[in-house]
Amino acid sequence: MEAGSRAKPSWTSKLLSDPALLCSKVREEAGELCQTLERDEGKERAASEAADLLYHAMVLLNVQGVAAEDVLRVLRKRFGTSGIEEKAARGSS
Repeated sequence: MEAGSRAKPSWTSKLLSDPALLCSKVREEAGELCQTLERDEGKERAASEAADLLYHAMVLLNVQGVAAEDVLRVLRKRFGTSGIEEKAARGSS
């Protein structure tokens, strides 16, 4: 890099420095993923939007100190439990 030149900040660093932007992007990407179903946009588009959502969700989780393993642990606990039972159990804890 030349002296005096500045590197452009990465998208991830921008998200990390702006929680409101990060939350906005998670919401936006979730909406775009839902639109792929509503508009029957196909598997490739759905996969692309899901990747965008997962990326932004992972950045958000990182900000909160939540590792992917933490999320997987929660999912493993839910495996074999109906959503109705799981939700009821959460309410009582």
